[in-house]
Amino acid sequence: MKLKAFTLAEVLICLMIIGALAIIMVQNVKTKDFTEKGYIANAFKAMEAVQQASLKIRDAENAACPTGSFMVEVVDDWEYALVNSSGSNANTAEVLDLYSNYIKFEDSGFKFCDHTGYCSDNDDILGAKLAGGIYLGFEVTAIGDCPDYYMPNTAEMLSAKGKCWGNVYIDVDGEKGPNQLGKDVFVIGLNESGLAY
Repeated sequence: MKLKAFTLAEVLICLMIIGALAIIMVQNVKTKDFTEKGYIANAFKAMEAVQQASLKIRDAENAACPTGSFMVEVVDDWEYALVNSSGSNANTAEVLDLYSNYIKFEDSGFKFCDHTGYCSDNDDILGAKLAGGIYLGFEVTAIGDCPDYYMPNTAEMLSAKGKCWGNVYIDVDGEKGPNQLGKDVFVIGLNESGLAY
């Protein structure tokens, strides 16, 4: 009786196919992990830039509130109103111009929603582009509760405490997907000390 068996060539071909499939699967996992870490790093880079600029703005305001600057004025024990140096309510364009004095933007003054897949029709959000394809959006709002937010390295939504005069939007990859809050898009309130988190 003759036994049937695989030839050496057949075994080698099977091993090569299995190896190729394994390499493809490992590369997909590594690419996804690398992309998520890049999102987190870019989000923290943008947050740090906004926070450092906010601190410089506060220092300038405390020195003399120079022309073209703004100050956050205490209205009562807990509420703050955003006013410009002439004492009237500041608008989003003034805020973006002020931050552009302290952050090096590649481009600014455009409608944020024209450069990101996250939002659609909010013309009140003005955008700026940082190096690396990171987009920031600034929005002046009425004084109100700070928005809920996601920290870039957590999956859970957190509640910001206190009152905010505006929001900053961070989209770490522009129009590319997934354009999901907490993955590649972050919305954080702006208050008297900068980022409200």
